[in-house]
Amino acid sequence: MARLFRGSLTLLLALSLSACSIFSSKDDDIKTPKALQPLVEEQVKLVKVWSRSVGKGAGSSFASLKPALNGDRVFVSGADGEVSALERDTGKVIWRKSLDVVVGGGVSADAGMVLLGTLDGEVIALNQESGDELWRSRVSSEILSAPVTDGVYVAVQSIDDHLSVFDAQSGDFLWRQDTLQPALTLRGSASPLLFTEAVFAGFASGEAKAFRLQNGAPLWSARIAMPSGRTELERMVDVRGTPLMVGETIFFTSFQGNIAALELYTGRVRWSKQLSSYESMADGFGSVYVTSEEGYVTSVDQRSGASSWRQTDFEFRQLSAPATFSSYLVVGDGEGYLHVLSQVDGSQIGRFKVASSAIKAQPQVDIDLILVMTSDGELVALKEKIIESGDS
Repeated sequence: MARLFRGSLTLLLALSLSACSIFSSKDDDIKTPKALQPLVEEQVKLVKVWSRSVGKGAGSSFASLKPALNGDRVFVSGADGEVSALERDTGKVIWRKSLDVVVGGGVSADAGMVLLGTLDGEVIALNQESGDELWRSRVSSEILSAPVTDGVYVAVQSIDDHLSVFDAQSGDFLWRQDTLQPALTLRGSASPLLFTEAVFAGFASGEAKAFRLQNGAPLWSARIAMPSGRTELERMVDVRGTPLMVGETIFFTSFQGNIAALELYTGRVRWSKQLSSYESMADGFGSVYVTSEEGYVTSVDQRSGASSWRQTDFEFRQLSAPATFSSYLVVGDGEGYLHVLSQVDGSQIGRFKVASSAIKAQPQVDIDLILVMTSDGELVALKEKIIESGDS
């Protein structure tokens, strides 16, 4: 949860969070992470398959360097612009490129490309097979999330809430949608979501919007959260997590606001529930899973918005976004632990000490493999240990 706030004049408030403590709503009130308790029964055991140093990590910065899986390869970037392609099963380096840029949001990989954004406002596309640079294009401000593509278009959201779309083959700029920002916003952005002919994104105004990919024409706009309070800090309602699509429903979360389920094609709000988060979500077993800034993990029914369970044992432990793995849920914390929860009731059923540094990025899951990126630049691949009959 190492996050900064920024204002319309690039004001940076002194609210960055250390690895051992977190600010509450009062600026002078520091909360200590809740101590971990021994597991009653470790039902799921994880083992390390491989690990690889992949460049400079995020450190104490706000960056969340997500890796990307595509086929039998893993793609990852350090904060220093060292981009690598690794074998999925072994971690062996296939290629490595040093781009001499500062990366703030990790990479995405699709349609034969590896995409990343920089703090200088550049979108860079590399060839998945060779790592050769295909093109570079520029946006209006810093990029703190990975650009995404469907093979025809590339979309990226910069921290000034500008949504930009490019031609995937040439990198030529096609269109941009600007959204008026509040005076104070969270320092960050999320990857937009592309589906068929539309792009979906959330904004610092508390709104979710859909645009036509071909020309940027607005399709719909929906209010996720309404600003309230007397101060600019209290009125922050940024929609910062990447949209989550399940069937014909799209889910958004907002800081100091709500989680909401919207109809994919119309933007009509099916339900809305008060729940504050600026992280991306995960889905499984008919639920949406959300981590809050307080360190709570909540299961919300996809159809009704009712809470199925809430896990409070990780209070102020600076949780990452969650990910579903088999019938479990995994989430990292600020002390380098990966926690395994039951999707049924949220109980703790496993724990693995990945590193001594924080896990800020959402774990990435591919069938039986969990990829975890640590803030010191280590990429770790984990699998569930098969416990034979009679093993202790």
